[in-house]
Amino acid sequence: MSSRNLVICDPETEYAARLAAFLNGKRELAFQVKTCKSPDQIREAAGQMPVDILLIADECRELYDMQSEGEKADKTVLLTSEREEREDVDAIFKYQSGEHICMRLVQLLAKGEKPDLLRIRRKGNGRIIGFYSPVRRLGQTKMALRKGRELSRTENVLYLNMESYAGPGVYFPEERQRNMSELLYYAKQESKKLAGVLAGLVRSRDGMDYVPPACIPDDIRDVSAGEWIWLFEEILRTSIYDTLVLDIGDSVQGLYRILEACDEIYMPAADDPAASSKIRQFEEALEQAGCGHMAERVVRCDIRRTAPGKGAGQAGPVKRDRRR
Repeated sequence: MSSRNLVICDPETEYAARLAAFLNGKRELAFQVKTCKSPDQIREAAGQMPVDILLIADECRELYDMQSEGEKADKTVLLTSEREEREDVDAIFKYQSGEHICMRLVQLLAKGEKPDLLRIRRKGNGRIIGFYSPVRRLGQTKMALRKGRELSRTENVLYLNMESYAGPGVYFPEERQRNMSELLYYAKQESKKLAGVLAGLVRSRDGMDYVPPACIPDDIRDVSAGEWIWLFEEILRTSIYDTLVLDIGDSVQGLYRILEACDEIYMPAADDPAASSKIRQFEEALEQAGCGHMAERVVRCDIRRTAPGKGAGQAGPVKRDRRR
């Protein structure tokens, strides 16, 4: 990823969430911000991603200093409760405006021993890549994850699973307490806290960021198309992410509106009669709903199944044949 990972460690979780939301909203800065409330959680975060920059509350510093060097951030900045100059460590007074905190942080990074920690992100409105097929069990999730990991080498990518039954624990470690359900709770309220909530939910694996899938199917089914679209726009507007990769299930409300919001649509397909019939029915339904133009954005990813001993199956995008 092109962004730098910034972790805020503060036992005042509400303060950390507000600061994270503000820094995530500074889209010109390539910071991917996450929060934790204890040094132990810093160690956990470091196991998932490199911690480039750490903003740590004064009361957490002693325990943090006891950790081994391999668990330390590249750059540590103290969040102090007293407005005083510190010569022994880079410090920022925490109880001031977000703009002043951000300005001071940029100053410290720009003049430090590792100025490359400060990167200015490229401008852009972001894009949404959707994966959906009316044919199931064709490896849609694997395709979406593969695409997300590929893009994350050069872009800031967030993967969102929108399936009612995502199989938590299969592709990602299961998170029963903090997962997609929490993000959707704030999305349904169009909450201004969403950026801070997202910062606390995001996990990283194999170089790609993701929000753990929901464990309760109704939490996916009960979200309207308008709420989904608001969520996508808000993430692209207030976070570091350039690209969203959506793994879309059949149970989402307003499927056509969600697909309409996608800049690219990848559709796992197969050449057997049953699969072909389902895809043809889906395309006809799009036409009847006045959404036939979306078919031009669909890239079919055919799954070519072979018998044992005849070579591995091949998957790849094929051009959609408009002739019938």
